[in-house]
Amino acid sequence: MNKLLEVKNLSLSYPEFSLHPLSFSLDYGEILALVGESGSGKTTLLKGLSCLWEEGVKVSGQVLLEGRELLGMREEQRRQLRMRSFAVAFQNSTAWLNPSMTLREQLKEVLRRGYPTRELPGRMRELMETVGLSPEDLGRYPRELSGGMAQRFLLATAIALEPRLVLLDEPTSSLDVAARDAFADLVKRLNREKGIAFVIITHDMKLSSMLSSRMMVLYNGHVEEMGPTADILDYPRHPYTRGLINASTGLNIVRDVWGIRPEVKVDKPHHSCPFYGRCTQSQPLCGQEAPELKDWGDGRLIACLRGGIITLLEGRNISKAYGRQQVLENVSIKVRSGEVVALVGRSGSGKTTLAGILGGYLRDFQTGSLFFQGEAADMEQLHRREGGVQMVFQDSETSLNPHMTVLQAVSEPRLLAKLGREEEMARSALKDVGLPMEESFLKKKIKTLSGGQKQRASIARALTMEPAVLLADEPTSMLDPSSKANLLRLLKSLQNSYGFSMLLVTHDLESALKVADRCFLLKDRGLEELRISDYVSSSIDSVFEN
Repeated sequence: MNKLLEVKNLSLSYPEFSLHPLSFSLDYGEILALVGESGSGKTTLLKGLSCLWEEGVKVSGQVLLEGRELLGMREEQRRQLRMRSFAVAFQNSTAWLNPSMTLREQLKEVLRRGYPTRELPGRMRELMETVGLSPEDLGRYPRELSGGMAQRFLLATAIALEPRLVLLDEPTSSLDVAARDAFADLVKRLNREKGIAFVIITHDMKLSSMLSSRMMVLYNGHVEEMGPTADILDYPRHPYTRGLINASTGLNIVRDVWGIRPEVKVDKPHHSCPFYGRCTQSQPLCGQEAPELKDWGDGRLIACLRGGIITLLEGRNISKAYGRQQVLENVSIKVRSGEVVALVGRSGSGKTTLAGILGGYLRDFQTGSLFFQGEAADMEQLHRREGGVQMVFQDSETSLNPHMTVLQAVSEPRLLAKLGREEEMARSALKDVGLPMEESFLKKKIKTLSGGQKQRASIARALTMEPAVLLADEPTSMLDPSSKANLLRLLKSLQNSYGFSMLLVTHDLESALKVADRCFLLKDRGLEELRISDYVSSSIDSVFEN
């Protein structure tokens, strides 16, 4: 027998929520993290694994612990296995401790199930020291413990009878950073020295990265992605997983943190993909059927009808010269659905040239190919349709007709493309970029606007086409620091709410690091990917240690 835990089609149904059938296994000594937003089904799954659900819950499937099926057992039989074969430590540790009993009395109750009375004092001292508490703390009551101490004591009770498996529900949610890290070190030590396997339920992606070797991502009762933790954190394949990672303050020290975009109001059939209304790459098929969790070829399990996050815009082996000066040489770059890619480099490095080629505005390059959603890109057609490619140029002075009114200039792309709803979409976009909506402003000539207003009008003009990819070429280079900061936050906010992908071209590395998911340096005619995490210059932990 090489599996400690095997879960087969486990499902729990409440009147208002269902954990859809899921299957997975856990090796001896493995640490698995279950991650997801509040309400995703993490604690429901823990209750199913531990057979501690409330009355009236419909449960089906199988949970096998060392080959013994738990769901079909009588509760008396399961009670014999709890604490001995598996143990549970729930969230809010003090709520699970008897306030009228000392720690000694509570720990003694557990130990009596497996040890003779004469061994209890020694075993209690050993357990307290193992979890980093003093044996003197045994005389305390739960109300006298800090959150970290209570969590450690609850873990001591969980491992008291040396179970093979411990289930932890949000074990560090009420702890500060230092206490969290100390608790994580304790779990790793117990795992390493005693071979205890852990299933950790958490919304803390940082904790998951510190502890787990494998990760399961839950959303609305469905498993969306599963695989090795390091692989998922380095390259999330499901849009929801990427959103969780990007929203984690612990994993994004230097970046602005944005939550996953709110659900778009769409007709969402019962059997649609659960993430349909929030996804950046939904298509009609996603609204018709729920995807199955399956291996798409690299060992990563993903529930996505499109096989995970797709590549929208790709340039392959692009070379470009101006006369004898070679600017780009065999440059390849991808922009995936729903992400912000920053292209940085010194003035004259070729950033605007590459952006112009990728956007289909500069076509006389020597070698290379452009692809949109995996097919050869027809850029003329992509410029004139919704869900295509649009560009915000560096110089808004020359990219907008100075003699047009604001409303005319912003309405123009849809008018030329004969898409209809020109004024409606223009007014909506102008509102979204924060420009005045008074008729007097809409009738103003472009030439009378400030530089910042012109740049916002240029962005609104592009947004009317509801692009899948927006290329922004040095959008803040002509603005003062305050206006630049406001415009960058606006761009990121628009990208987050609209769900489009963005290629941000800038010479400002600091700004790029704040908003980008991936960052590339254009240097010596080629591209080098910069790891954003390398630019973290200080440790948060040291603040608590000093």
